[in-house]
Amino acid sequence: MGDGAKTPIELYIHIPFCAKLCWYCICNVKVSNNRQRIQQFVDYLLREIELLERFFEQNSVDPNITEIHLGGGTPSHLDNKQMDQLVDKLSNIVDVKVLDEFSMEIDPRTTTRENLHYYSSLGVSRISFGIQDFDARVQAAINRVQPPEMIDDLLPHNIRKEFDGINFDLLYGLPLQDRETFRNTVELVKRFHPERGTLLKYTHIPDIRKHMKMIEEEDLPSNDQLPLMFVDAVESFVDYDYEWIGIDNFAKKNDALGIAAQKRKVWRTFNGFTPGRTHNIIGLGPTTTVNFANYYFQSVYDLVDYRSAIDMGEFPIHRGYILSQDEVIRRSVIFEILCQQQVDFNHIDKIYQITSSDYFEYEIDCLKKEYLRDGKITFENNIMSLTTVGRFLIRSICRVFDKHHRNRDYKVLGP
Repeated sequence: MGDGAKTPIELYIHIPFCAKLCWYCICNVKVSNNRQRIQQFVDYLLREIELLERFFEQNSVDPNITEIHLGGGTPSHLDNKQMDQLVDKLSNIVDVKVLDEFSMEIDPRTTTRENLHYYSSLGVSRISFGIQDFDARVQAAINRVQPPEMIDDLLPHNIRKEFDGINFDLLYGLPLQDRETFRNTVELVKRFHPERGTLLKYTHIPDIRKHMKMIEEEDLPSNDQLPLMFVDAVESFVDYDYEWIGIDNFAKKNDALGIAAQKRKVWRTFNGFTPGRTHNIIGLGPTTTVNFANYYFQSVYDLVDYRSAIDMGEFPIHRGYILSQDEVIRRSVIFEILCQQQVDFNHIDKIYQITSSDYFEYEIDCLKKEYLRDGKITFENNIMSLTTVGRFLIRSICRVFDKHHRNRDYKVLGP
């Protein structure tokens, strides 16, 4: 692959198993505490890593894997022996001790301090907690009870200093939430001083995720409250001196993501906003996605299909897509808006040898009519920038450049 082999790569590994079912969950998970069943999955995952290793060897590629993320499901649901097996196998294609980042999602309800110390010894440098909400009534309503005291007990100073960063994920729009209770959650989160935080909207889709029927719809906050809850939280984090990243991420100014924001280096992958060290991602395990340059691939969802593909010595790819040049250009524009809150059309013109005023005549006209007059964006020297108010409408602004969204009737899950 020549110089392409030096391209930094993020390796995402999906562990689908969870010990308990959270009723808000939109992820593809399997609830099981059967160690034999989980071990069967791990065995197949190890074989998929071997397939990737063989692919690299057959194509004379020395992969430059610089980041690893274990997601799920619940990666911390693996026992220590299974984690050992996974890291040992990964060591055949990457030195996990010299990664830019080795991150892992944690369920605090089934994790101990000893577990966290063990993960650190393996090379894990960042851990992420799905906090969602600290209100006791909300936690009971979503079947995820984890009081602040539980988190506090897991994260004494000696444990925290073993990691480069702690991430907290929050959800707004959950049952029994209101502006006041969610403000309280945000204040509690700030007391923990996580290096990064995400602020996502709960999507209630019981017709697709049947377990969401366990949530009483009348307990959900009204739609007119959701933007206010989001704005409250954004203002609170920004006032606490966090960098506001993209749409819904926050980072301390001395965190890698915060520094990237200050230097306009932020990027976005299927795992969310990143410091921009890698633009390409290889996924292992079911439901994962590969993005390399202009190529996208998605793995199968079902574990039976996953095992069947591995048994045949094939990657468990369900479908793929190659971007057209027009889609590449539009992706660049959308990513600049998402990651930098502005797009320099002079830069786009230079890279792609186009004249944006002609190429995006329709889009720019729409933006000026809908957002410029209301002070949500500015246009100066062929550079479009979002104002603070405009940042709250960043998805709508990006969609102006999305031909698929404009030309097709499909449902967008989420805000």
